[in-house]
Amino acid sequence: KCQENYYSYVLINMSSNNPLPPLSTLPRSIYPPSAYPPPSHFETTLTYPALLIPARRTGEIQKQLQELVFQEPKRKRVYALEEGVDYSKEDLETSYGGNKTSRYNPSLERKLVLTRLGPCDDNNSQYIDRVFQDSRIQSLLHSAKSNSEETTSTSPPGKNLIRTSSIRLPSSPYNLLTVDQVLRHLLPTTKEESNIRDPVIEEIPSSFEVAGHIAHVNLREEALPYKYLIGKAILEKNQSKIRVVVNKIGNIENEFRTFPMEILAGEGLDLDEVDRLCACDANPKYGQNSEESTVQFKIGPEHESLMQVELKEHGCRFQLDFAKVYWNSRLQGEHGRLVKQIVEDAARKCSNDHQNQTSPTSIRECIVADAMAGVGPFAVPLTSALAPHYHETPIVCHANDLN
Repeated sequence: KCQENYYSYVLINMSSNNPLPPLSTLPRSIYPPSAYPPPSHFETTLTYPALLIPARRTGEIQKQLQELVFQEPKRKRVYALEEGVDYSKEDLETSYGGNKTSRYNPSLERKLVLTRLGPCDDNNSQYIDRVFQDSRIQSLLHSAKSNSEETTSTSPPGKNLIRTSSIRLPSSPYNLLTVDQVLRHLLPTTKEESNIRDPVIEEIPSSFEVAGHIAHVNLREEALPYKYLIGKAILEKNQSKIRVVVNKIGNIENEFRTFPMEILAGEGLDLDEVDRLCACDANPKYGQNSEESTVQFKIGPEHESLMQVELKEHGCRFQLDFAKVYWNSRLQGEHGRLVKQIVEDAARKCSNDHQNQTSPTSIRECIVADAMAGVGPFAVPLTSALAPHYHETPIVCHANDLN
């Protein structure tokens, strides 16, 4: 029953600008995964300036205009004209300064999308983009107009004509948005956006560490009410490589340097159970340091297989249990720096031994003591048989750790 009441409230209070109900009205002041809005919420439609151009000159004009042409990853910049659409009427209505003519042919013309620079005059009732004031476009239009006046009535439609136009396009389809862009749509980042929703998110929590198929975040207190939405955004935007999103819920306080974690999205999370717990009343409200009011799905023994990850670093492959050993992918650069330094020092000593050797046994091995080796980010690259230095620089590593 409490779950049904929550969904009813979501439907009543959802809008295009604010898809989430006020945080203070939720039973536990935490949004369940089901509150994540549909992709259509993230997609807004904008008017982009465009040119109607001869199809045969598409490549030439794109090269001529260069950075004035619309450029976004995985987005089209050239569109075919549709049969039955009166583009001359469209030009006239949008006041882009096009010629009052119906000489167009969908098979011979294309619509080239331009960069959106903004309106020329904010007080103008018609949107006219400043991009059309660029001298390169003005020159192109003037040249095309002169050529079209010389075109005979027997010339094919669209042979020389170039006209200003526009096109309505989604600003960014959901599948092209980054995690940061999605979360900026969802989370309140200013006081104006959080009049009825607390708290304000001062820093968008879009960064995360990747260990194999696990994405690991460390959310701040103000982001916890949105944790399942954040987890789902990260998962959906990285589905090809991420299977589960986890959040650190405690400090490193034991000798094994491990920390407790909870699942925010992906495998191991019971979505129905999360929705049920988020929808039922609990006192006191979330944020008052009450264990009773906290909704958490902690990593436990039942998740052991899920925590088994495989990753690569410096040409070596590591298999580990992310919940039982310490691993920080951000230390990859430091691991590489020290390994390189040790190998270079060992190579110099080996070279000196070769120069001063009196017998084959006088060449000394470089001995490395790694007292807190972890899973071996130093020991393994130093002694791997596949390492470039393996057959030239003898290195012996004594590695030890509690886990």
